[in-house]
Amino acid sequence: MAKTFETLKGTYDYLPSEQSLRESIKDRLKDVFKRYGFLPAETPILSMLDLLTSKYSSDADILNEIYKLSDQGKRELGLRYDLTICLTKLISSNRGISLPFKRYEIGKVFRDGPVKLGRNREFTQCDVDVVGVSSILQEAEFMNLTHEAYSELGLEVEIRYNNRKILYGIIKSIFGEMSDELLRRVVMLVDKLDKMSKEELEREFIKLGLSSKSYDELYNSFSMSYEDLKAKYENSTSEILKEGFLEMDELRALTTSTPAWKSMLYAPYLARGIDIYTGTVWEIFLKERNIGEHDFNLSLGGGGRYDNIITSFIDDGNSYPAVGMSFGLDVIYEVLKAKEGDEKKSDIDLFIIPLETKKDSFIFTQGLRTRGIKADIEKVDRRVKKSLNYANKEHIPFVVIIGEDEVKNRMINIKDMTTGEETPFSLDDYEGICEFINKRL
Repeated sequence: MAKTFETLKGTYDYLPSEQSLRESIKDRLKDVFKRYGFLPAETPILSMLDLLTSKYSSDADILNEIYKLSDQGKRELGLRYDLTICLTKLISSNRGISLPFKRYEIGKVFRDGPVKLGRNREFTQCDVDVVGVSSILQEAEFMNLTHEAYSELGLEVEIRYNNRKILYGIIKSIFGEMSDELLRRVVMLVDKLDKMSKEELEREFIKLGLSSKSYDELYNSFSMSYEDLKAKYENSTSEILKEGFLEMDELRALTTSTPAWKSMLYAPYLARGIDIYTGTVWEIFLKERNIGEHDFNLSLGGGGRYDNIITSFIDDGNSYPAVGMSFGLDVIYEVLKAKEGDEKKSDIDLFIIPLETKKDSFIFTQGLRTRGIKADIEKVDRRVKKSLNYANKEHIPFVVIIGEDEVKNRMINIKDMTTGEETPFSLDDYEGICEFINKRL
């Protein structure tokens, strides 16, 4: 009896037609990353467990999602759950590295958590980070990198942005001074403002011992425009609030006349959940979320400034300010797949079917390949009809049959598999054939 092997929920096999789209996403993102001066780096998937647990507070949800294992030396290990902690180790292990350090990394990460659309157990992150820059110029650059990257992918997005310092300052101005732990819990709740009703959120605030009246003031503040919010708190004595408004003013001034501005949307409640962020934060959502039968009401990526993580990890008396973001390849893939619908494309431009002309057909195939055409040749001994059916099934746009008469007369017909139209060419006219195929694709 044949064995059947179940694919673990939250992990996937990708067939060539699917993986081609995923590789295309990576390639387009890499082009944008390089345009902005980021260079590639790679870090290990397998890490010491204490490294993976060093980034978050002990009750952080992410710590329950780490895949833990041990090696033959009984050491506690884990699979990485993101790429930021690996960047921290990379900087720590290379103290002589030149700053600013700009890198991108695309790789698999693993989380043993709930599975849903765009959230898998094994998924690919596309990260870009800068270490060693305190200037808000870096955040402004990221706004434009983000806008440009999603535009390259053919997606209209909104970049929701905020500053954690403003968030902290407003919370303390309304509720008064509080412990770091209570502040962290309040911020986590505020970040759910667009996911929960006002009443549901109010009940959670009351559970923390906070008043309904103060909650109403906070809730109303987060429905204001940036200008109105700033005016409301212009007389505040909070230093962190003043600092946050100064940083936000600079970010807005830098980006107002750039392409990113039309995608940017101020979201005063945005915190990005995890408590590593120290300043500017942002998150990406589709402007048009309904595609076919899907409602993509989920984040496509996000990032922010995290000045303390690397600094505290290395602890050598130097400061290592950092800004970074992640593009969610898996959810981007799902969106683009939904946009394509039933439209399928092949990575092969031309399929050559030899009829007792293997040598000449092989030489012809190689001649096209050296000129940039993605060509393949039939290597299976089967009838022409079956070869054509194969080309159709694989959505190959062009086919040519090369028999003995074609070799003798040095003439062939390139068949468009969509229209059925045949176009004659000299068997030696590589340039003309390449130009024809490239114009039609």
